[in-house]
Parts: sequence; structure tokens; C-alpha cells
Amino acid sequence: MSDPYGLKEAERRGVKLREIGHRIVMENEHVRIWEINLEPGETIGFHIHYHPYIIFSLGGGENEIETIFGDRIMTNEPLGHTVFMEVARPVHRLTNRAKVPYLSRLVELKHITWPIESA
Repeated sequence: MSDPYGLKEAERRGVKLREIGHRIVMENEHVRIWEINLEPGETIGFHIHYHPYIIFSLGGGENEIETIFGDRIMTNEPLGHTVFMEVARPVHRLTNRAKVPYLSRLVELKHITWPIESA
């Protein structure tokens, strides 16, 4: 049985999926805007994105994305950096590996939903 997004693996491990960010800054029928605020070494727990999204870095930079399968991806998102995620990624968590706080806004595009459940 295929599990490209790690939902079955998360269930098998008893991992409860978390929210994408710390708080919703704004939401309407088109977008949901999350605030992500991580102190050095702090992690947002395992979660998955169901919509394409844009990240606007408001400070910080060095982060590590770890998928449920153990893959690790280092990112550098200094102040002003913008990332557009147009493809779904497996269940993952984000850790601030910098020595300074990481702050960003993540804008989910709600009119597009990735077919993650049916994968």
C-alpha cells in the first residue's frame, strides 16, 4: 500500500498532526494566513499542508524540515525571503536551527486543495 505523504506512517506511529502555525492572523474564503514564530531550537510538530502556500520570512533564517520518513532538508529564509510551495510535501515538522528567532507569515491558497487523502 502506497503512502507518499506519510499519513499512514503518522497514524501507525500514533503521531497527532499539529496545526501549520502558531496562530491564524487572518482568514477568508480565499486565504488563511498563519504566523510561525520559533525560538532557536524550537520545533513546530508534525503537520501536513493541503493547499499551495507562500511563506514570507520576517526574520531568522536557518531552518530544518524533517519529514515523517526521516528525510531532512535545510532551508535558509532570512528577512524578506519568499518561498512558494506548489507541490505537496509529506508530513513534516520544522525546527529553527538559527541562533535567532524565526518569524514568518504562511499564506495558504484555499481555492486549490491537493489530493493528498486519495494518494
